[in-house]
Amino acid sequence: MSAGEEGAAPDNEASTEVPSTDITTSSNTEDTPEVKPKKERSGFVTAMMLGPPLITKFAIVLLVKFLTDVVVFPFLIFYRFVKMSKNKVVALFTSSSSKDGLNGDDVNGSSPSSTT
Repeated sequence: MSAGEEGAAPDNEASTEVPSTDITTSSNTEDTPEVKPKKERSGFVTAMMLGPPLITKFAIVLLVKFLTDVVVFPFLIFYRFVKMSKNKVVALFTSSSSKDGLNGDDVNGSSPSSTT
């Protein structure tokens, strides 16, 4: 706008125009270099490093469990067999004439009754 146009401020007076606060974006992308987005890590290398030790650990745990079962369970069965045999042998030598298993005196942990 020149000074001679209508509505323009004279050259010697201060301009009262308010500067624009609009933010404009430039479409010129030549000034800024393109930023390539970082590729997300897939974890393949980490899996290749941690996989074999984890599989080995799993195999060792299964092997120890199997060997423990092979050793412990036969001894448990043998212990129960010996205990049952001992109770049967002891029962042969104890006097059963004073105890009658059918009268219910010794049922459910009741205290033995004294004979008078």
